[in-house]
Amino acid sequence: MKQITHHDLRHLFATICIESGVDIPTVSRWLGHKDGGALCMKTYGHLRQDHSLAQAQRVSFDMSA
Repeated sequence: MKQITHHDLRHLFATICIESGVDIPTVSRWLGHKDGGALCMKTYGHLRQDHSLAQAQRVSFDMSA
């Protein structure tokens, strides 16, 4: 079984926050980064795209409902 490190827990925390809708600059500050979110965007930016595509599936332009 793989040993879980503090880095793994930080990554899990950031992933859950971003997937829950917390914006990347806020998560970046919570993690103690001073780069305005650049590193988080590079590392976790794909999560926003996946979440965005999933949310787009919820949009309906059916006006009869």
